Amino acid sequence: MKISSAALGDVATLAAVNTTLGAAAGALSGMFTSTFLDERKTGVFTWDTTAAMNGCLTGLVAITAGCATVEPWAGFVIGVVAGWVYLAASALILRLKIDDAVDAIPVHMFGGAWGVLAAGLFSSPRLMAIADYPTASVGWFYTWNAAYKGSFTLMGIQICAVLFVFGWTVCVFTPFCLILKFLNLLRIDPLEEEVGMDLSRHKGSAYSREDSNSEAVAKLDLSRSGRSGRNFYRRPSAAINENTPDTSCRQEGPKPVANLGGSQHGQDEDTA
Repeated sequence: MKISSAALGDVATLAAVNTTLGAAAGALSGMFTSTFLDERKTGVFTWDTTAAMNGCLTGLVAITAGCATVEPWAGFVIGVVAGWVYLAASALILRLKIDDAVDAIPVHMFGGAWGVLAAGLFSSPRLMAIADYPTASVGWFYTWNAAYKGSFTLMGIQICAVLFVFGWTVCVFTPFCLILKFLNLLRIDPLEEEVGMDLSRHKGSAYSREDSNSEAVAKLDLSRSGRSGRNFYRRPSAAINENTPDTSCRQEGPKPVANLGGSQHGQDEDTA
């Protein structure tokens, strides 16, 4: 790929710098803010790698909209706020009892919304001109002068974009979920849910957990063994402890091995 001008090379460089700053700031913000909050609650300093990694992802999502139109200091600020947005949204999802095991909603929905709004706040007239964007409407923080007179145009457009995406998603996806709920396809069987879909649907544990419900695994295993004549979980010993009887398979004694080689040792055994 060939960059057609030095100005566009500067745009690409700025996008790379801002992307790196946003990701790094989001990771640091997510982890250290989580550490501070945990210390206030428990008195113990903890270092949450999940908050760091998802904060990093949220920073990447947030900086995408304005990576070529915001100054590096603004890219850093966007990343810091993205870490806070992730933590707040993750806590909200738990409070609302929404099943989001990987925190996709806090990272992508809330992080993406913040990024779109941040572009409306921090987009620089100088950088927009270099990136060949029209400069009739710029970031709200740059409009408090005689030229723009506090214009809210770009920020208003960004807000409308976020609301449109939310509205379109709700209108399209809500009927889909209602149909699945009506057909009883929205949730899996309670027993499969208790065992966990890693085992019940994918035949293997994604994580090594010492508190796995061995009784539920054995029960699910028994309920399925009659359908195909074999165990649904290929390594039952890894999921069922020694105190739980393995009802899915029978232990057979060792089978005799033929002396195909005709060795003297085999002949001695036959003589004995």
